[in-house]
Amino acid sequence: MNITAPHLFSGLLVVCCCACHFLGADHCHATPPRHTQIDAPKQIDTPAEHLDSFSGFTEPFREIKLCVAESGSVDTVLIHRGMTVDARQLLMTLDCDVLQANRNVAAAKAESTSRIDALTIESDLKQQRYEKLQQLLDDGAGSVEEVRRAKADASVAMLEVEAARQEMRLRKLELREIEARIEQRRVYSPISGVITDVTKQPGEYVSQQEPHVATVVQLDRLRVTLFVPTSVAGWLDSMTEVDLWLTESDQRCVGRIDYVGVVTEADSGRVRVDLLIDNPNRHYRSGVRCQLRTTRERIRPATLTPTPRD
Repeated sequence: MNITAPHLFSGLLVVCCCACHFLGADHCHATPPRHTQIDAPKQIDTPAEHLDSFSGFTEPFREIKLCVAESGSVDTVLIHRGMTVDARQLLMTLDCDVLQANRNVAAAKAESTSRIDALTIESDLKQQRYEKLQQLLDDGAGSVEEVRRAKADASVAMLEVEAARQEMRLRKLELREIEARIEQRRVYSPISGVITDVTKQPGEYVSQQEPHVATVVQLDRLRVTLFVPTSVAGWLDSMTEVDLWLTESDQRCVGRIDYVGVVTEADSGRVRVDLLIDNPNRHYRSGVRCQLRTTRERIRPATLTPTPRD
């Protein structure tokens, strides 16, 4: 029997249909199995070294707790909280009436020259007597023993004058000591700043156990302390300027890197960085949160200028 091409094609089509019915229609499609999927790339956590900002707080450039070196009762208080003071300005004094009286006595003794003058006159007379006796001895009319005695008397008189002058110097030193003790009972401001605390008032007693009497802070410059990862600290250089953002007051300013720690803290893996903010007119407050913004590669160079806000 002759089989033609159309009959052969029809037979193959019937065989394929039967096979598909037997295996199931899902296995007859040229597609991957349902459970085969292309895995999406895994999410990689951003390491701490690539954080965008680091936070800290502004604080006074210097905060000094003023103390007195001696104990005693407070005599005068010339300051109050919030008062602006200058360097070397007198702030407070302790009672020093007894020391002042001792100073007056010591000053009178130190200024008195009468004893020196008297001893000088007596020394001159003895020196002249010795010279006359020595002249007589040279002429053959004097006594060797008398000349020797006159010479000794003149030498002793000169030593007494020198001793009186040394005593005068000691009296002046005693006067300076009393004046120094009086100064120790006065409190001066070592810096130009603002008084933030006054702990003693007139009549109160200041002891050696509690010598603190006042606190002064310097606000014409502010300090910011940040802790950054070691890799970020490697990018920072001393005296470099960076942009800072005071978040609470919404102010931006320029900070200058003052110190980059040379040691990484083992417990946190961070490095201390100190920055300074110029604040001549006190437009920026101390104690507010501050942020240092960085890119993921390098610290952004300073491009902003201070924009103070009242």
